[in-house]
Amino acid sequence: MLETLKIMLLDNYAMFMEIVGVGIMMKISTHIPEWMKKVTGRALLLLLIVTINYHVEQSTHSYKTMSLLRPILTAVGYSLYPMILYFLMRILMEERPSSRKILLLLLPELVSIPLYITSQWTHLVCWFTPDNFYKNGPLKSLPYLIVVFYSMVFLYQNIIYFRRFNRIDRWTAAYTILMPLIGMILLRTLRDDGNYNAILTSAIVLYYMFIYIHKAKIDPLTSLLNRKCCYEDLENRAKSITAIVSVDMNDLKYFNDNMGHQAGDEALKTIAEQLQNHCGKGGTAYRVGGDEFIILYCNTEEAAIRSAIASMREKLQQTLYTCAFGYAMVRAEGVEAAMVAADQAMYADKAAIKVGQKKQERMAQTHT
Repeated sequence: MLETLKIMLLDNYAMFMEIVGVGIMMKISTHIPEWMKKVTGRALLLLLIVTINYHVEQSTHSYKTMSLLRPILTAVGYSLYPMILYFLMRILMEERPSSRKILLLLLPELVSIPLYITSQWTHLVCWFTPDNFYKNGPLKSLPYLIVVFYSMVFLYQNIIYFRRFNRIDRWTAAYTILMPLIGMILLRTLRDDGNYNAILTSAIVLYYMFIYIHKAKIDPLTSLLNRKCCYEDLENRAKSITAIVSVDMNDLKYFNDNMGHQAGDEALKTIAEQLQNHCGKGGTAYRVGGDEFIILYCNTEEAAIRSAIASMREKLQQTLYTCAFGYAMVRAEGVEAAMVAADQAMYADKAAIKVGQKKQERMAQTHT
């Protein structure tokens, strides 16, 4: 046992160092939510358990007769790898998912675990002879298929989540998922090695760093991209930006003063959701101030932008809130001139809305 412990520490020193390092980073992180720290911590804890499990299981290979410990440890190893991926999926869910969604996600794992545990007797996945030789069953590929399944779901989840962000973010997310998966496949096919712990640790570290950096771009209240990110995109994507839409909420002060700041926060979150969901293809929404938003459009025609603004106005009419909109196409003068023109158009729309509200108030007083 001491020899196994020595080999485990020497072989996995870098991995243990990374796990402890991420744990320290999570402690000192300020803009990472607590739920994200918890699910990342659970993934790292499972990875630590898997590493210990792997080395103890490896030590049973030298036994001259089969020990019941070996099939148990093998079943544990097969079961825990998908759970690590499951907890990584939870990072992008942000809030606790419904029980139904959890059940659907875990269903392949829940079906597989009993097969792994009973395989020594059913010979379905794998089993060990009395003289301690490993034998494949008809479902020998099941553990790897389950890992691939969860990897693909994780990849798809990232594609859906990051599709509203820029290309660099999307490619970075894809890299942190695909490269470890490719490494695991190569390790399995070229070396027939089931020790994927170092690869998974590096993958978790890379993914956590990526999410940590990415969160710095997000407005914590509305989950839209923030002001800093907006101005970075204005500079870096200037050649592809074809239009700028300026949006300003009306009467935020009224909600804050009369209903409390929580009501104001709910108003901003509702507006942000409508802008994000209905700004149309090619549009990216940002919160750049207290009640100020900007939507940048890339490679989008003016008719499509007019239609998107009409759609956003229509959706906002179904809420308690209104916004003023102004847009400008990017001409030869560049994005800065378009930004000024969009703001001017928005202020003109805000003034028109106030005039309309006063007319409605006078008409209501007349009728009463």
